[in-house]
Formats: sequence, C-alpha cells, structure tokens
Amino acid sequence: MKQINQNNKIFNSEDFQKDKYKFFLITQNLKSDSVLLYSDEENYVICRGAVGFPTWIWTKDGIDCDKVTEIEEAMKYYLTDNPKDKFTCKKELYDYLLEDDFEFLNRDDYFEMGTLCCRNVKVPRETDGNMDKPRLDEIEELTAFYYKRSLEIGKEKITLAEASETVKKMLNSDTFYIWRNNEGKTVCMAEYIVIDSAAKIKSVYTPVEERKKAYAANLIHDLTAKLLSEGLVPLLYTDYNYPASNKAYINAGYEDTGVLINFSCSKEKVKALK
Repeated sequence: MKQINQNNKIFNSEDFQKDKYKFFLITQNLKSDSVLLYSDEENYVICRGAVGFPTWIWTKDGIDCDKVTEIEEAMKYYLTDNPKDKFTCKKELYDYLLEDDFEFLNRDDYFEMGTLCCRNVKVPRETDGNMDKPRLDEIEELTAFYYKRSLEIGKEKITLAEASETVKKMLNSDTFYIWRNNEGKTVCMAEYIVIDSAAKIKSVYTPVEERKKAYAANLIHDLTAKLLSEGLVPLLYTDYNYPASNKAYINAGYEDTGVLINFSCSKEKVKALK
C-alpha cells in the first residue's frame, strides 16, 4: 500500500475500467489538486477529492480478505476531527468491515445507493410539454425546487440561501434543463456533469403536485438522448427507497448496475470507548 498520483496504472486496469462508471466520483475527484489516493496498484483504490468530501473505495470483485486489512489501515489516513467521515464502497467490502468489527465504523449509519446506466434510451409514456433551458428570472422557483428536493432525500441539509447560490451556478451552466408543460409552467428539473466519456445526471426534482404525469420520465428521456447523441454514457446514483425518481429512470431506459454502500466512520468513536 502506498500513496499514488492521478496517473497511476491502476486506473487503466481491466478491473477498474469495468467499474469506472459505477465509481464515477473517483474519476471526478482525480481532477482535484487536493486529491488523496492510496492503493496497492492492483486490488483497490481509496480516493478523497478534498478534506470534508466523502472518501470512495474501489475494490476489484472477489477481493482477498488479506487486502481488507491493508484497506482498513489506509482508511485511518482519511479520518478527520469531523463527527462523521463519509465513505462509499461495494457491499462486499462493507461486509468485511462488519465482520472485522472495524473499530471506527458507525454501524447505525448505513445507506444503499443504486447505480444506474443507460446505453439505449426508451420512449416513456407520452405527456404534454417539452424540454427547455431555464431562464434567469426563474431562480426563485427553481431555488424552491432544489430546497424541497434536499428535504425529501434527507441527505443534503441546506438552507434556502445555500440552495439559491447553487441554483445560480446551475443557471450559469450549459448543463441545466427543465420540463415545461403546455401552459409554460416549469414542472421538473435536472442537470448533469461530464467527466471524460461519462455524464452523471443529478438534481432531478418534480414537485409533488406534478408527479405521476410522466414529466420526469420525459425530461430524463430527452436529456439522456441528447447525451447519447454526443457520445457520452449517461449514468446516475439513486436511492432505492425513493421510487418517485427510480421509476422515471427505468422508464427512460436506465438499467440497474448494482448497489454501493454509503456509511461513516468516526475517529472520536475510538477515543470515547477508551
């Protein structure tokens, strides 16, 4: 195990390339000047874009349990004085951490995140309206969308002011789209980020009163078709327990590529036990 740089040979290995879309966030974090990487250059990569960001751990399938001991030792370098440091990995590795009774692990902080990818878009149920770019004068309405979305998913607790700042940045990008119904009303939103050959769709939201009208499915369909036409591989992460969005993705042609586990560890946890 050693600290590596962004150009290490492991990122071109067959095993990592097989999982590169599922571990899109590692590829994204490689662009960071403050990225912290540890690896044995064959079986695993531990990656954090910056202090305070989640740490992603890629492991090849069927990893040897002896390598898990190395990973546990390396994970200690990623622990900070934050109450909880976030990690993401395959379920196989998480189960090893449980079995080993990893001393820093918070067993009550567990979340299954789905990974979806689309190669061939499907036409969803027909609805009214069309995909469009949002206008700058719609910032207040879109801020409300973004804020309500954060409350629903329960993973991004933000203030209205923070939501407004985020939406301002989204409006200044070329990757933010909405769905307008035939009355010109904004009824759904989504954005995406491109890294290399992949495009991750995110920030998808439809107000409660506009759901079950196929708006989200049609926005995802048109956005996905656009990305595919540009030679990109559309992908996204989803909450298995959030069926309102999952159905829209499946209806647009996305396929489930497996589960990743979000969990946390705490350096203070060990101190408190002593």
